[in-house]
This record gives sequence, C-alpha cells and structure tokens, in this order.
Amino acid sequence: MTAPTTSYHLRPARGWLNDPNGMTRVDGVWHVFFQHNPAAPAHAAIAWGHASSDDLAHWRLHPVAFSPTPGGPDAFGCWSGVHVPGHDRPAVVYSGVAEASGQSTVCLRWGSPDLSQWGPPVVVGETPWDDGVAIMRDPFVFEHEGRRLAVLGAGMRDGSPAVLLFDRTDELVWRHLGVLAGEDAIRHGAGAADVWECPQLFPLAGRWVLVVSLHDRGVLGEVVAAVGDLVPDGEGLRFVAESTHLLDDGADFYAPQVTLADGEPLLMGWIRQEGQDPAVRDHAGCLTLPRRLGLVDGVVVSHVDPVAAAALTGDIEPVATGETLLADRRWLVKVVGDGVRLTHPELGEVAVARGAQLWVDGAVLELYRPGGVPATWRHDEPWTLTVEDEGAVEVRKVVPTVP
Repeated sequence: MTAPTTSYHLRPARGWLNDPNGMTRVDGVWHVFFQHNPAAPAHAAIAWGHASSDDLAHWRLHPVAFSPTPGGPDAFGCWSGVHVPGHDRPAVVYSGVAEASGQSTVCLRWGSPDLSQWGPPVVVGETPWDDGVAIMRDPFVFEHEGRRLAVLGAGMRDGSPAVLLFDRTDELVWRHLGVLAGEDAIRHGAGAADVWECPQLFPLAGRWVLVVSLHDRGVLGEVVAAVGDLVPDGEGLRFVAESTHLLDDGADFYAPQVTLADGEPLLMGWIRQEGQDPAVRDHAGCLTLPRRLGLVDGVVVSHVDPVAAAALTGDIEPVATGETLLADRRWLVKVVGDGVRLTHPELGEVAVARGAQLWVDGAVLELYRPGGVPATWRHDEPWTLTVEDEGAVEVRKVVPTVP
C-alpha cells in the first residue's frame, strides 16, 4: 500500500470523503464536517467526519462525529446536511437514509457545546410524495424576512429536477410549502439532471444565489450558480433567476457548501476522486481550499480566504524558465507576467492570464482567475507549468496542514 501523501487540502487520514457538511464557527473556531467512510476508500456506511481550525488552514482531525444508527432512520447512511443556528444548543440536520434505495428523511441531532458529542437522530421532515416528488435529499436552512425556512434537492416523478421549500417554524416538524425552483426557473446555463443535489441558497450583494449540483441518472456533473430574487408565491416563495453559470469550470468540483457563520459567504467543495483499491491507496477525496464569494457583473466569483492563504504560504521557491513538472509539488504559483502556460497530457492546455493563482497540491490543482470563475482538477497524471519569460511567476511553498 502506498503511504498517504502529505496534503494541505482537508481530508481524513484514511478512508472515504465526499461532501462538506455542517460548516460553522463557534467561539472563533471553524468546524467542518464531511461525508466519511472511515473503514475504506469507498462510498459506503457514510458517517460524519469532523475537523476544526482556527484559521481555515491548519486543521485538527477529530473522531467521527456520528455514524449510522442500526435500525434507525439513518441506518444506511448519514448523508449531507448543515448546521442549524438559532437554538440554545448546537444542532445539525441531514438526510437520513434507511436502506439502499436512497430514499431519505430529514434527521436532526442535538450536539454538545464543543460539537464533539451528538444525540440520536430525530426525524423532522419527510418526502412529500403527494406533490409529485420521487426523491429528495440534502437539507439547507436559511431565514427570509424573519421566517425559518429550508430547501432540499429533489427529483420529481416526471424525471425533472427541483428544489423544494419547507417551513421550519417548528424545528421538529418541517412543513412542505412547494417547489422553490424547477427547470423553468434556472433553465439557462444548467446542464441535464434528474436530481438537483446539495442546494445552497444565500444572499449576496443584494441578490439571492441558488447553487445546485447536477446529478443525472447516477452521473455527477457540474455545479451551477443562479443569481436572482425570491418572490412571494402563496404561502411560500419562488426563486426567479436572472442569470445562470458554472460555479467552477474544472472537472472535479462537486457538492459545495456555503456558510454565513461569520457574516461573509464562505464556500468549501468536494474534490472528487473515485473509490480506490484499498491495497493500493487507503484514502479517497478531499475538500477545496476555503473560498470567499463575491458578485461581479452578475457572476459569482471566488478567491481563497485571505487568512487561510496567508497561513498556508511560506518561502519563495525559485523556478527557472522552461517546463516544470508539477508532480508532488506543494506550491502557490502567482502569475505576474506573460508567457505562462499550463498543460496536461489528458486535459490539454488551460489558459492562465496575468493575475491568476495556481494552488498545486500534488494531484490536486485549483486555478483562481482574476475576477473570474475558478477551476478544480484532481488527476494522477501531473500538469506541466511552462514559463517563457523570467520573472513571469512568483512561486511560494505551501505548508502542509493535514496528514
């Protein structure tokens, strides 16, 4: 078995990781939970892993927060969900899956003040079958004009995707209010899907942003951000999109979560990796760097959280002109001049303009374009950085932060 490589992207020491969950900040400490199978690098028996950090860069890995409950509503898996603010004790909600069909209920667990201990699952919401819903998952909570609400991703019986709206005035009894958004709401720019997964709904620069991850008959696709408004619709709300675009245009970004725990939108996403042969590699998957979000000309843009970026970067590393293979590098490459190219034997050439930042972490690469949409890739074949002009890049070592 190969030894785990040192990484500065958040991941468990071994086993499987997918979606970030339950992101919050308590007493100045950031907590990120994640979909986790501690037993093997494969998606099975999903529990919630747990990590914490003071600076979003140096992560402490904690014991598993909670696992499937034998005979309970989450016996098959504790799937994606969020932290629930506004109560006298910590709480999370998530999709509890009881058996292999993937059908779920919304489960709530109460936690200890330090978020290390969690009570048993309590079912607070169920699939509204009578309203044409075939499947739902991934609750996300928010407030609008003083109302406590939630959205869930869904697939309808007619094969179309949707985002459902729930009232949670009574946190223990969620009430379905209807469809917040269907294909007609964000049809422009959204690819094919039969389920919109991991919906995130949050205010940004005076607008509302709806993020969905595209699931199409078992295939995980792109992540789409729609910018628009919430308008009244009977007892509920309807999302009306003005523009729709990719939130990340790389190949391996999925299921991001957004939190407003410190008042400014913070996002982390899953960097996908297929299940691994445990005899070869005992881990699979990691999370992106923490991203702060902005809105520029109707487009949601991202940059690495500045506190995390400062904590991660170290000494300048000299780089000669010509080609440099990026295998096993832990670098931040700032493009400060022209004549810089990034190429890959399978993915081809990617344009890197002046002002771009490349965060290289071995097989993982995150590209942040100046004022634009980022891109995320994970590939065992290494990238090649070509620098034609001396001084066109500034390269700094990145300090590893997780095992």
